[in-house]
Amino acid sequence: MKLKQKKGTNSKSSLHLLVLSLLVNVFLSQVILAGTTGKISGKVLDKETKEPVLGANVVVQGTYFGAATDVEGYYYINNVTPGKYSVVISAIGYHKVTFENVSVKIDLTTNLDVELTSEAITLGEVVVQASAPLITKDLTSTSAIVTSDDIEMMPVENLGQVIRLQAGVVDGHFRGGRSNEVAYLIDGIPVNDAYNNSLSVTVENNSIRQLEVISGTFNAEYGSAMSGVVNIVTKEGAQNYEGYASVYVGNYFTQHKDIFYNLNKFNLAGPKDFQFNFSGPTQIADGLTFFLTGRYFKDDGYMYGKRVYLTTDRAPFVPDPSVPEFFIIQNHGDSAYVPMNPEENMSFNGKLTYGLPDLNLKFAYSFFWDEHENRYYSHEYRLAPDGLKTHYRTNYVHNFQVSYFPTQSTFATLKFSHNYNTYKGYLYENEYDSNYVDPNNSTVISSYTFRHGGNEIDRYNRFTKSNLVLFSLESQVTKEHKVKIGAEGRFHQLYNTWKEIRNQTESEGTWTIGYANEGTKYNIKYYRKPYELAAYIQDKMEYDIMIINAGIRFDYFNSNTTMPVDLRNPLNNPNFNGAYQTRTAEAEYQISPRFGVSFPISDKGAIHFSYGHFFQLPPFENLYANHNYLIDQTSGLNNYVGNPELKAQKTVKYELGLQQVIFENISLYASVYYSDIRNLLGIEILDTYEGFVFGRYINRDYGNVKGLVLTIDKRYADFFSAKLDYTFQVARGNASDPLQNFYNNQSDPPVEETKKVVPLNWDQTSTLNLIATIGDPMDWTVGLIFTYGSGTPYTEDPRYTRGLRFENNGKKPSTMNLDLKATKNFQVFGLNIAAYLMIYNVLDIKNEYGVSATTGRAGQDLAAEEYIGYIYGLNTKQEYLLNPQDYSAPRQIRIGFGFGF
Repeated sequence: MKLKQKKGTNSKSSLHLLVLSLLVNVFLSQVILAGTTGKISGKVLDKETKEPVLGANVVVQGTYFGAATDVEGYYYINNVTPGKYSVVISAIGYHKVTFENVSVKIDLTTNLDVELTSEAITLGEVVVQASAPLITKDLTSTSAIVTSDDIEMMPVENLGQVIRLQAGVVDGHFRGGRSNEVAYLIDGIPVNDAYNNSLSVTVENNSIRQLEVISGTFNAEYGSAMSGVVNIVTKEGAQNYEGYASVYVGNYFTQHKDIFYNLNKFNLAGPKDFQFNFSGPTQIADGLTFFLTGRYFKDDGYMYGKRVYLTTDRAPFVPDPSVPEFFIIQNHGDSAYVPMNPEENMSFNGKLTYGLPDLNLKFAYSFFWDEHENRYYSHEYRLAPDGLKTHYRTNYVHNFQVSYFPTQSTFATLKFSHNYNTYKGYLYENEYDSNYVDPNNSTVISSYTFRHGGNEIDRYNRFTKSNLVLFSLESQVTKEHKVKIGAEGRFHQLYNTWKEIRNQTESEGTWTIGYANEGTKYNIKYYRKPYELAAYIQDKMEYDIMIINAGIRFDYFNSNTTMPVDLRNPLNNPNFNGAYQTRTAEAEYQISPRFGVSFPISDKGAIHFSYGHFFQLPPFENLYANHNYLIDQTSGLNNYVGNPELKAQKTVKYELGLQQVIFENISLYASVYYSDIRNLLGIEILDTYEGFVFGRYINRDYGNVKGLVLTIDKRYADFFSAKLDYTFQVARGNASDPLQNFYNNQSDPPVEETKKVVPLNWDQTSTLNLIATIGDPMDWTVGLIFTYGSGTPYTEDPRYTRGLRFENNGKKPSTMNLDLKATKNFQVFGLNIAAYLMIYNVLDIKNEYGVSATTGRAGQDLAAEEYIGYIYGLNTKQEYLLNPQDYSAPRQIRIGFGFGF
């Protein structure tokens, strides 16, 4: 839906103003806050009479939280930070009972019922080791909870690896959606980069207290996501000093030496990983604690090139065209191996927490900073690797919050966040560096040859700033109803530049560096300040026979920019309508209802159903692309432009699920789901009054996804735990890439524009993840991760397959992988010492991700076999076909040591 502007005025429409007024009022008085806490509730009864115990005290040790039971013996404690606690229950005339290792999870209720024994019976204090229930009665959609203890025993080293292990996630795609349809939150605050909707900052595994990955439907408190939510709750400082430091070193070891150059060398110059964390109380004030963690990581990668050519070498030329087999090649390189996908990263996460229980206040400040430097492998530069540019990224996030607890049943939280992201890419820092060479030097003049010199000639610099304000209010209105209502504001600034060297020649023929004028398609620059507002109301209703999550959400967006009045005259030709005339882009809003219900069958089973509408704005890079509407005045389709009036993309989700305890310590989870996806980003083809054609982003694509998830979870007992996830899924749509229609119309002849539902690029029918841990966490453990995928689609070349051509009609080979982490713990002079062995791709499996359209296999190309032309270069066809990017990473072995207190 659109909020339209009145003609002839520069003011916002009355509806526009009304919406803003309502949002401001809600914003100033209410809340929007993603879940970062859990709830403990239950009943306290007399063991002999089974009557309720009135006035029993329930205290969560190590926190300021507690409650007293009512006349029915019922109590609840809201706003408990996820983690494990000891809960003490006491009453006059009864023996005290302590439950240890009580697990609290994000957005869920932990039920803790107890029967107290009268002091007339000699017994003393009772201590009970609590164990988390195998089923979650208030679970109304698919959600996976991963704790810090889980992460510690897995062979993983970053957040992305943990997320990819969850059911329904295939290579960053949640349940068949596009990869940028996920919302990331840290302590309840969104941290997506508004430019492309990616995670904007690094959260180290050491910082994670609990991680929630929602792949099903989600509550109204979560916005700006169509496919899933990743909700991260970070650690806080302890009341005692705690610290840990670790170091890993290692390298890659593989038998596939024809694909991966220069590996199989164990040395201290290989991958290095240093980490630390330190927490405890401060001496500044009572109740003020801190948590710090940092990491330095450096890896030359596993894709190497060979410096056969220097950047200054020229492409081969033939002195006598009548004898093409005689050609001259300039190759002044030293044949040294050069890493082509190296990375070097530094990160720092910190958190200060300050509690004032007498005033019912709690303050928290957290800071996340990271700096990355890397290069991306380019196969065409494999023999001239010095020509690749380096990419630089710096990100930081400041989060500040204050929480107020006026009563046991109500709490409010005010949050502020500043998110800043910068990205740069260039070969030389000085844009006029004399080492840049003429782009024409490195022209490839035959098939199956690498570049013979030259360098990448483009450079970019962009930043995104996002300021967020959130104010939350949550109240347990009655025993059954917990209500949230809220609003938020997100205010963005986007700056983007990109330009490319355009060669110039002086009169004497000397090549000099030159760039196109700003505002042309070879020199892009813009600055925009869009903003978003939202509000929601949500009620969690907990009854004995059912638990209901119901809510509704309102989202508003203003791109805060202008656009041409007449899209057929983007060149501002004065002979046609609309020359040099612009108008304000219209704002957008949408309303999304959400509903979920769980029916506990017994203490060993529950069924749930959920339904909801989920909206998400396209990334801002699509709204503001080619913002000057620069169109080539030539034949052919060469340009596309953004669209500041893009609507929010929409997914309607349905899910039906079952939880069931099948054996002692073993549970089964099953769910079926369906998603209908509309208004996806695509391209329409327009023409100008002069007859030139161009593309424009619009909401034109669609898709649908259906699937089944099965999970068998073996809780840790008898030195063993395991979790097996299987996903069967069918993901269909008319396009995997928003630019697909643009590319189709660029081909000769253009591909028919009729929309057809085809398998999406990430449509993997079967996905299996197995996570297993063996051992005693206090002594030794071995963690294993096995993954299997049935393969994703590719488009066959009908000239070789003798079939009909349609998109993604072939299937790539299946993939599998095994990772291992072994840990041995020691106690030495009061220090906790650990030794680690980490092996990625234990079996050194060569999974094929990039395949030839002629064979469906990597490194095998029938067209290459038929090629009889000359190869003007110092490589064979087979060397060119063996692209390391087409395969999974080879075996990597690391050893590590850590110590803590």
